[in-house]
This record gives sequence, structure tokens and C-alpha cells, in this order.
Amino acid sequence: MNQGINFYKTWDVKKISQCHESNGSKTLTPNSRLDRWGAINTAISSWLINDADDDIAIKVAEENFKFHDPLQRKIMSDLFERFRKLLPKPLPEVNIDYFRKEVTRKINDTEVGMYTSFQYELTGKDNIEYIKLKAGVTDVEDIDRAIVAESKYDDETFYSAQLINDDFAEIEEPSNSKEIIDDYFKIIEDYETNRRKAEPGLHCYMCERPSRCGQYPLVDNEEVKSNYRGILISKTNLLNLENCERWSSWRAQYSIPKDFENDSDQAQLGRKYHDFAQKMLVNNNDIFGTNEIKRLESLLENEEENFKVQILKKYKELIQELDENISDKDNLEIKLSEYGLGFTITEDGIVANKNMTLRDGRVAVTFMGQADLVGRYNGKPLIIELKTGRESQNDLTEAELYALGAKLLLNEDEVTVFHVYTNQDGGKLKPRSFGKDDYESIIKKFQNKAERISKWNPADSLSPKFNVGDWCANCDYQTTCPEYR
Repeated sequence: MNQGINFYKTWDVKKISQCHESNGSKTLTPNSRLDRWGAINTAISSWLINDADDDIAIKVAEENFKFHDPLQRKIMSDLFERFRKLLPKPLPEVNIDYFRKEVTRKINDTEVGMYTSFQYELTGKDNIEYIKLKAGVTDVEDIDRAIVAESKYDDETFYSAQLINDDFAEIEEPSNSKEIIDDYFKIIEDYETNRRKAEPGLHCYMCERPSRCGQYPLVDNEEVKSNYRGILISKTNLLNLENCERWSSWRAQYSIPKDFENDSDQAQLGRKYHDFAQKMLVNNNDIFGTNEIKRLESLLENEEENFKVQILKKYKELIQELDENISDKDNLEIKLSEYGLGFTITEDGIVANKNMTLRDGRVAVTFMGQADLVGRYNGKPLIIELKTGRESQNDLTEAELYALGAKLLLNEDEVTVFHVYTNQDGGKLKPRSFGKDDYESIIKKFQNKAERISKWNPADSLSPKFNVGDWCANCDYQTTCPEYR
């Protein structure tokens, strides 16, 4: 390793590229994915370097896994088994030290570097193999591939072991690796010379410091410290909370793998409709223009006919509803899409350090959603949510989340939220306006939710209560949950 060089992990640079505020002091945010990865890595390392039979290695691993709850143990055992099948013994000489591949560059007269890590080294007669352990669904990033391509020796081969997909494959090297590395060093240079404020977006859901960045303001103005536990509650998890805490907590805190991914035609239609509607509306001064539908048709040219027809229908209904409900169209401005809005509430609760030692402490609960469209109407903040399903009682909670988030962020009392429904019943717009007399009751409502969330035990994914009901039909855990009731 080079000495005296400021090194960045590639993952940190990627986060910085999305938002400069992602790099900074964090809270004790539970990271079940990382905890599982660490436990699995320990089990694999022991298995690789020991000559004992698999039965003994498995027994040792299970002894270490027992410090976790039964569900987490099952997940860990499954992933450990998958690795042994992907890379069966006998193996060449094994080293389990962490190995880095690095690239360096001088920025403003200072040497700066980036690195990607590998967990296992297998040394054969004529070749050295390095393995990157991946316990989740994410693939190896392009920057990691590029660093490998530019720094590897002729006798080195690099692999990724993606356990969740049962995949063990050589890491492909991009043809434009130098360009990728140059782009990432430009990101570092921009970060070190031009620190910017928070830039909210979908990446906020992966951030470890949403309660400290300023984008999701504190309701009670209590300073969030590094020894606080932080937990982020997405809009989806918020809306599921009242139905079943287990459902929400498994997604929000424990990162339990879903039983299946919803990629139905209806889900695809919803995503595509949102995408095209946002392209049409953001920073458009002629939303109601006579040629706008033709412009959308042009954008949809390469879409499947079924999707094209339905998106056009929904967009026409959306525009019609806006047209009928907005009297002063010249004062409508739509400026951004997928914009992060929310707030943070602090409560007493259970805190876990990096070794999962539990104690009483303060918990910062950040409620966050990505507003489909944000702008202003008659000079006042406006949030527009696009709905492809029917009106739900949860829509009020969603509107309250956005209204309070906008009020705190912008220091403005009056906020309007439009829910625009385009479903089999046609189009419908439901407006909700919030003023300074509304926020006290909203805050109390979310404080109650934060108090419950702060009591979730970070070390026990089975501690949040489950509740059986009609919502189970849409749950991500229809197979896993019944096993642990």
C-alpha cells in the first residue's frame, strides 16, 4: 500500500458523485447486509484455510451464526453453503488477507488514490486468483472493473462470487477503463475543491447520514450525534407500518431478502408512465400546449405498443385533471422530479454499536419519500404524486410526509399536495392544502410512529410484531414470514 496518499474506496466515490453530503460523520446506522457479509466472510475464511472436513467447518460457522436471530442465521447458513458449492475444495494455496488494487493521481499537488478490495487470494503454480465476495444482489461496479484492468499483472485473474445469484465468474474488464478512472478522479477533484450541499434523490435510501445532512430537517431541533442510532423509513415502509411492523422493519432495518421481485407488466407500466410524465413536465413552460401529445408520441416511438397506448391514455388524463383544477396556469411551475422530502424525529430507544452490543440511547428516525414532481403554484410549494392505482387512505399520510418535509426545508407554512389518479376508472385529482395550524397534529402522528420504530431491536429481526391481514397478499415475505410466526 502506498503511504501518505489520501485513498478513497470506490463505493465512497460513487456516493460522492451522487451527493457530496453522503461523505461525513455518520450515525450508528444498522446495516444488516454488512453484518451478514462479515459473518459469512468469517465463516468462509475459516473454511478456506482449515484442512478440517466440511462438517466441522459448518459446525464452527453455525456456532458463530448463533449470535444472530434464527432468520438471520438461516440466511447466513444458506449463503455459506452457496459459496462452498461455487468454489469446492480442493483449492490451491489460500491467503485470506484483504487485497487492494489501487490507482493514484495528483490532484492540486496532492497524491490521491482509489482502491477496490478482494477478500481471498488463491495461489496456483502459474497464476494467482483473487475473489471479491458479494453477498447481496449488487454487481461489481464499472470503476472496480476499470481499476482491475489498469492495475493487474499478467499472472493475475479476478473473480466475483455473487452468492445470492449462485454466480462465480471472472470480472470483465471494460474497454474504456482509463476513461472511467479519469471520470472518477474528476469526481474526487470536484469534491475536494467544490464542496456542494445535499443533492437528494433515490441514492438517499442508501445513505448512512440522512439525519445529519440537512435535507431531512429535525422536527425538534435536537442535534443528532454520532453515537445516536439512525434509521431511515422510506415512504413505502412508512405506509406499510400500520398494517404490519414486521413487513416495514424487514425492509427498513434488517434488509431481509425478498421472496420475489415484482416485475409484472403493471409494475413496468407504472415505472414507465412516471418516467415519461416527468420528462414531459419538468421545466416545461408549455404543459398544456397543443403539440405536447405529439411530443410524447415521439418520445414513445420505441416503446412496445401496449405500453405506448396506456402511457398516452394516462398522460392525457393527467393533463386534463391539471387543466380542470388549476385556474392560473401561468403560475404553475414544475421544477424537479424524484425529489427527496422528509424530516427527522429523535426518540429514546435501543442502540447497537458496530459489535451489535445493545444499550439504551437516542434514535434518529428519518422519514423520507421521493416526490414524483415538485414545484410551485402561485408562488407556494407544490408536490404532485402520480398514482396508477385507486385512492387509498395511506395517501393522506403520504401528503403529510411531504407537506411537513417541505415546510421544514423551505421554512414556508403553506404547502399543497396533488394526488393525480389515472386508473381503470379514468383520471382524478385530489388536492390537499396544509397551513400552519395543521403541523402540530402531523408531528404528533409521526412522533408516535418514531417512538415505535426506535424500540425495534437491531439484533433481532423477529422482535417487530407481525399482523396478518389482506395486505399479506402483496407482501414481499409471503413465504419467509409464516415460517417465523
